[in-house]
Amino acid sequence: MMNNKVFEKYKRLFEERCDKIKLLELGEDSIRYDFFIAISEIENLSPSDIQLEYSIHKSAFKKRLNIKSKRKENPKIDLVIETEKIKLNFEFGLFRQDSNEEGSINKTARIVKIINDMIRLALDSRYTNRESYFICIADKKMLGHRLQSKLLGQFPSNYDINKELIEKQKEKKTSDFDDRFLVTFKELDLKIKSEIIFNEEIKAKLINLETRIIVWKITSE
Repeated sequence: MMNNKVFEKYKRLFEERCDKIKLLELGEDSIRYDFFIAISEIENLSPSDIQLEYSIHKSAFKKRLNIKSKRKENPKIDLVIETEKIKLNFEFGLFRQDSNEEGSINKTARIVKIINDMIRLALDSRYTNRESYFICIADKKMLGHRLQSKLLGQFPSNYDINKELIEKQKEKKTSDFDDRFLVTFKELDLKIKSEIIFNEEIKAKLINLETRIIVWKITSE
């Protein structure tokens, strides 16, 4: 299990950022950058220990085999850290209001993205033995959302992901799953557990809606 001081440091750095810049003006790269700094300082990492956009293990997915494609399929994980003592995978999500503060966002699509990323992380971990985590910044627009199918608890919750859940969600309109990973997921009959290990509110001058940092640890059997 990761050192909780990393997430506490990350929260402080992100609050400092949101004292100066509105959350609405931040992109996902910013939430990643603050985490790079936090884990580097707490774990005393060198820059070369941190790999960005790192290739997922080839056994974790099946290629689409599009004969017309000129590019090799090479899906990536947002962040990989691998030293003699630390072996970690991370995916990140930023779920917040858009430029229309009164408007809605496609919350179900974001839940599907989370499921997709958790499947990718779990599959890669099986072949690399790296621990996997999903890190999310989410505001009130997202908090409390639940799929109409009631297949998962309200966001954020501990999520159990299995074949039955995927098949039922694929019947819905919002079901943009990455089939390259679902093939392997189904072949292994994988059961994925995502446990929330950090869930704290971000308090900063330019945060106008309740906003939280949420971290899930991803395991499978």
